Amino acid sequence: MAFATLERSPPPFFRQGPSAAARLVFYASLSLLAMALDARWHLVTPLRAGIDLALSPAVSVARAPLSALAAVAQRLQSTEQTQSELARLRRLDVHLALQAQHSADLQRENTTLRALLQLRDSIPVRSSAAQIVAQARDPFSRKLILDKGSAGGIQAGAPVIDGEGLLGQVTMLWPLGAQVTLITDRDSSVPVEDARNHARGVLVGDAGSTPGGLQLLWQANDGDLRVGDVLVTSGLDGVYPAGLAAARITRITREPDSAFARVLCAPLARVDSGRFVLALTPRQPLSPAPVAPARR
Repeated sequence: MAFATLERSPPPFFRQGPSAAARLVFYASLSLLAMALDARWHLVTPLRAGIDLALSPAVSVARAPLSALAAVAQRLQSTEQTQSELARLRRLDVHLALQAQHSADLQRENTTLRALLQLRDSIPVRSSAAQIVAQARDPFSRKLILDKGSAGGIQAGAPVIDGEGLLGQVTMLWPLGAQVTLITDRDSSVPVEDARNHARGVLVGDAGSTPGGLQLLWQANDGDLRVGDVLVTSGLDGVYPAGLAAARITRITREPDSAFARVLCAPLARVDSGRFVLALTPRQPLSPAPVAPARR
C-alpha cells in the first residue's frame, strides 16, 4: 500500500522575497553603517531631535497618570513639610542674594582691572531653571535628564548647578529635554583651584574604590593641600565660570616613591538627590588662532 508524500514546503505564493538570513545580514549591515556614520559625522543627531519632537506628545500622555499621582501625593503632604521646604527655599534665596551681591562687587573690581589691562569685558552669566525628571541607573555613566531643552533656553555645554555647587554639564540637547553628565562621571574633567591657596588642578570623576568619587590630579607630593579644602572652578577651560564651588578634599595620600599625591574629593552638589537646578549660559569659547601659511 503506497503512501503519498506530503509537501512540507510552502506554496510558491508564500516564498516570495529574500530569505530570513539575507534580511538579517542586510539590516545588521545597515545598522552598523548608520552607527559608523553617526559616530563620524553625527548624521543621526537631527533624526534623534525630530523623533524626540514627534514623540513628545505621546511621552506627555504616558507621563500624565504619573504626573496626576504625583500631584495628588504632593497635595497630601503635611503642612509641616511644606513649611520646612519654604523655609529652606527662603534661606537659599537669602544665600543666593548674598552671593549675587558679592559677585557684583567682584565684577566691578574685575571690570576696573580689565579696563586697566585693556582686556575685553567678560560676558554676564545668565541661567535657566529646570527640573530633574530622570536619572540613568548605569554603573558606567552618571547622567541626569532635565525637563527643558533648547526650546527652554538651555544651550549645549551649559554648566549645571544646584544650591550647593557644581552638578555637571549639558552633554546632549533636544528641543524639549537635555542630558546632564555629572561631575562624578568617569568622562568628566573640570579645571579647578583650591579656594585657600589657589593651587590649580583637574578634577576627574569616578576616582577611588567608591563609585561616584572625585580625584584632584597633578598635585605635587609636597603641595600645600589640606583635608577640608574647598575646590572651585578656575575658569581656565572657557566653559565653567570661575568661582563655582565644586568639591571638598576628603583624603590625601602621599607616597614616598611618587612625585604626585593622591587627592580624593567629594562633590558639594547633591548628585544623588535634589530636583531643581540652574543651567548657566556657557562662556563664549576663544576664537581659534590664525593658521600661518605654509613655507614654500
